[in-house]
Amino acid sequence: MSRRNNPRNRKDARVEKEDYWGIIMLIVAALIIIGIGGAFVYSKKNMPEIEKSTLCPKSGATSVTALLIDATDSLSIQQKQAFLSAFQSLSDSISLHGRLDLYFIHDTQTSLLKPVVSLCNPGHGAEISELVGNPRHVEQTWQDGFGQPLEREITQLLNASPEKESPILESIQSVVLTSLSAPIDRDKPKKIIIVSDLMQHTSNASLYRGTPAIESIIQNKSFNRVKSDLRDIDISVWMLARDNALSRSKLVELWQRIFAEQGAQNAYFCVLVESNGCQNDR
Repeated sequence: MSRRNNPRNRKDARVEKEDYWGIIMLIVAALIIIGIGGAFVYSKKNMPEIEKSTLCPKSGATSVTALLIDATDSLSIQQKQAFLSAFQSLSDSISLHGRLDLYFIHDTQTSLLKPVVSLCNPGHGAEISELVGNPRHVEQTWQDGFGQPLEREITQLLNASPEKESPILESIQSVVLTSLSAPIDRDKPKKIIIVSDLMQHTSNASLYRGTPAIESIIQNKSFNRVKSDLRDIDISVWMLARDNALSRSKLVELWQRIFAEQGAQNAYFCVLVESNGCQNDR
């Protein structure tokens, strides 16, 4: 019998072939394990160190959004619902490790405004792979540390008592100084969202006395004291429609010029409409 046709030789060849593929599979499995382990180590190594109280990276937030709410006049039930709808979309859109600072318009004569709450988005569970993290834990952190605290503060703000004055310009200036001027945030995307009827009302300037010529506002000494540096800051206005307000078109035109005089490149205006959130009014 030839060596080639020897049954024992054929069996040995099959065994060698099976051993060969077994080794290949072990190597592939090892490479997969090493790859997963490497991804996990890389993820951990590149994960920023987080402040427990704010959920923000100690190296600074990836972006800063300041939400300034005008509750100096009461909001209707419909306006509250429209705002809550728009706010839900906003909180979901904050970038990973981006910061959201919550303010309400208030007197700034004795002190600058401070954020009612300042938190960073820790990320949703759906954004985390099970290979490098715990999606359920991440989602719970978002709910307990970011979503629910913001909702509680928003509810309190919307139920706040009306105030005699509505210092919108002064409040914007305060927000820029306290939230958007830190050196650590210099090159980060920055945004102010103003929820208001835009009816500035203080002893120095009040739109309830009629729509002034824009030149008279810009040349007024009080404007120079309250204007801000809005360069490199995106501006959005969620307008509240009220019966005693001027026409929206006149208000938008007026405030576009006011923002431009402070260096803003553009400003987006929309109207809070019943339960439909913010709708473009342009």
